[in-house]
Amino acid sequence: MLKIRYKTYQKPLATSRMKIKTTYISSINYINNLEFDYLETYSLQRGGKYDGRIIQDPEYNEFQILKKKKQLSELEILRFKQLNKLYGYTQYLIDSDGIFHPSAEKTGTYKIDNVIIEKLKSILNTPIKEVPSWMCAPVYRDAIVFYNSDNKIVSTLNVCLSCEYMETKMSNHINADAETYNLMREFFIELGHKVEEK
Repeated sequence: MLKIRYKTYQKPLATSRMKIKTTYISSINYINNLEFDYLETYSLQRGGKYDGRIIQDPEYNEFQILKKKKQLSELEILRFKQLNKLYGYTQYLIDSDGIFHPSAEKTGTYKIDNVIIEKLKSILNTPIKEVPSWMCAPVYRDAIVFYNSDNKIVSTLNVCLSCEYMETKMSNHINADAETYNLMREFFIELGHKVEEK
């Protein structure tokens, strides 16, 4: 039997005195303690300028060059900050302001009694034997939003199938077994997501 470690620690930011609380929870505890009435699935950061790991936005790329040369006007600095918020950091389905990512496409809505939810619960309850630990930054292209009966979001699960990584939001990590990600890949494909080859 595998023992699950739960850690909470304060990680200082390099750019401020503010501390970010980082948490780790198992996929098993996450899904079994989550109270929700329905969920929605989303596909994001696919196609067009999101192909590959490098953003193909000419405006953003040009601003990066101008910033290095310190040649941005005040108006361009504001625009660059907007674009940097969109492209310069790990992107989640829902940002810190509660706004859905502009590339997000809803792929389905499923009520609590739907077989899809039972399948998801089964996947997230996969026993944890080996937690993947790739050395790459996650690119969340698949996500699930859980809602209560008042249509309020109770949690969002951001999934990177390439890095085999999940977070509910920044610094709230979900640990899962390597097999969980294989099953999640099949799950999202079944729901119509255009999942990239492994």
